[in-house]
Amino acid sequence: MSARKRKLIVIQTILLTVAILLFYIFYYKENINDKMTEEIKIENKRIEKLSETNFFENVEYKGIDANGNRYLLRSQIASFNNEKPELVNMVGMNATFYFKDGTILKVSGKNGVYNNKTNDMEFREEVKVVQAENQITADNLDYFNLKRLINIYGNVVGKSLDGNFSADILNLNIDNQSVDFLMNNSNQVKVNLKQ
Repeated sequence: MSARKRKLIVIQTILLTVAILLFYIFYYKENINDKMTEEIKIENKRIEKLSETNFFENVEYKGIDANGNRYLLRSQIASFNNEKPELVNMVGMNATFYFKDGTILKVSGKNGVYNNKTNDMEFREEVKVVQAENQITADNLDYFNLKRLINIYGNVVGKSLDGNFSADILNLNIDNQSVDFLMNNSNQVKVNLKQ
């Protein structure tokens, strides 16, 4: 092979390598720019969403329910959207109800929602209800102020000095202090009374 052919092969190899390298750089750089542009758009949407939401720490609401009973509601973190400011999303939610007859009821949940217009409350995840020596755990609890009803549902388990029970749904009527135990299927409510 002559020196001229070798030079031509080397030059062609260099040009081919440079062409591949330039193609790779421009193509790769364009993909990076596209990804960066997309990430910026996503981040801008998050910022817009955050600007529509107001966050607070260690929030406390005090009030009187429809029956004239006092309550104190606390939350580690609370937020609300400007479009529906009456719905306050809460994390680390704890409520204490002080009933007129002297009964104190404590309710806690990992998170939930408080409606500051109707005073309705929703507790979600690891809900715990304590009244004197009685304790109930469940997945969810809804407190309906105007209906004067507490609805506890999802894996409801109760423990007290008088006995234990398990049910799917427990409805407590605040007016007459009555309790309804319900199951979603044909299973029966399980109650074990201590003697």
